[in-house]
Amino acid sequence: MPTVPAPDQVRAALERIVTSDVFRSSPQLASFLSFVVEAVLHGKGERIKGYTIAVEVLRRDPKFDPQLDPIVRVEATRLRRALERYYAGPGADAPVIIGLARGTYVPTFSYRNAMQRVDTSEFRLGNGMPTLLLRPLEILQTNNAPALSIDVLYDKLCDAFARFDTINIVTAPGHSPESPSHDYELGGSIETSDDRVTTVRFRLTDSADKNIIWSRAFERPMTHGGSAAAENKIITELAAILLQPFGVIRAHERVRHLASNVGDPRYRCIVESSESFRSFEPAQHLHARASLERLTAADPSFAIGFAYLAAIYFREYQYGYSGRPSDRTILDRALEMARRSIELRPESSRAYQILFGVLFTRGEIPGAFAAGDKARALNPYDMTIISDYGGRLVMIGEIERGMAMLTRAAEFGTVRPSWHHFYLFLGSYLLGDLANTVHHANQIVGDNYALGLIARALAASASGEPGRAAPALNRLAAINPAWKLNLRGELDRLIPVAALADRITTDLGRVARATI
Repeated sequence: MPTVPAPDQVRAALERIVTSDVFRSSPQLASFLSFVVEAVLHGKGERIKGYTIAVEVLRRDPKFDPQLDPIVRVEATRLRRALERYYAGPGADAPVIIGLARGTYVPTFSYRNAMQRVDTSEFRLGNGMPTLLLRPLEILQTNNAPALSIDVLYDKLCDAFARFDTINIVTAPGHSPESPSHDYELGGSIETSDDRVTTVRFRLTDSADKNIIWSRAFERPMTHGGSAAAENKIITELAAILLQPFGVIRAHERVRHLASNVGDPRYRCIVESSESFRSFEPAQHLHARASLERLTAADPSFAIGFAYLAAIYFREYQYGYSGRPSDRTILDRALEMARRSIELRPESSRAYQILFGVLFTRGEIPGAFAAGDKARALNPYDMTIISDYGGRLVMIGEIERGMAMLTRAAEFGTVRPSWHHFYLFLGSYLLGDLANTVHHANQIVGDNYALGLIARALAASASGEPGRAAPALNRLAAINPAWKLNLRGELDRLIPVAALADRITTDLGRVARATI
């Protein structure tokens, strides 16, 4: 089979695209795509310039200046998103893919099967996740015994870190030159000063270049008893800073993997998926989904990959990335992937956390919280699990308990995702706490997160500034027109609790009328 589709195959694919529901209501995008595709097929790819598209497709004046008028770039962005919706929806099984990469107006043509091939030679031994070597703490010369036991602290640290799914842990006592290589080292020291203050210092080193990429000191006055609580606090803080999806190691790996396209593709797709969770960008979402689908097919033992694919599927249902918002079969696929992940790795707290989300989105509330309880038991050091659990307690009406868990999770680490702030906003809003309602709404960054836009609109109205709600509501309709046409239907996908959905629907309707 040839590696590039023949012209007649490309034209057949083009015809299916421009006559689909996605493009039927956007004749300008259909014309844009037809123009650039035919130019390439006729060997005139060099004619595909911003000026040519503006004049011949968008009917701009011949005096058009692409440096002053961004219309072509804007329409190209819309076209890319329309193609993503098409291939996620009616074109999900299309054998020929027409792509339009960022930074160019020249389309590419490929077979779907060719896109699905995975080079397994890039797989590292094991699960593909980075490896962290934990070295025992050094005791610095001191006349005072430390308030903490370094052996107990080290053992607890090893146990806690091993509970996280996207890092492999090796310990120094069993580590030898013949052992598998590691990507990072965590070491440190402990000393007690003459004024009886114990200081524990940690440093994280990149094993490749020996650069220290993070360090931190914890101080604790010497007291009798209570060391267990201090040890647990240090470990929880370390885990939140280093191992969470928004932590130091993931940030370092994000630069290394996404900037240079190196490393095990399984871990790279986990990093890409986390990026899509953060950005709420449809393009990133669809790219991450395609990568996970390919890699779980290439490696049927890729347990964490199946868990992240489940998260991708249920988020696709929630945010309408597939272009088929009423299609609940994708939730069935999400449930299947989450259960597959748990079958492969029953001790995976992340898999149970994602099962929690899937079941909650399906409206199976008791089963969802049972999965959430299991996730918390498997990894009590993971603050994203605590945040998820607390936020969903707020949604079902257990506001005080939920806010207590969210507040506890916020004590550890410095970077919190947008959804954590939304949960804190929601609890504050429902409790009538105006100051914190506004504060947490303002902490939600980005313009692609639907619930964040809702939070901004409601907070603006609650603070007596309905005019400030209009931009948020306009952006909400821009990212998905269904928010304007079927507000309650969209909310039901994100908030499967009827009483809460009713409340927000009523309040948003009041805000919308006030901005007219």
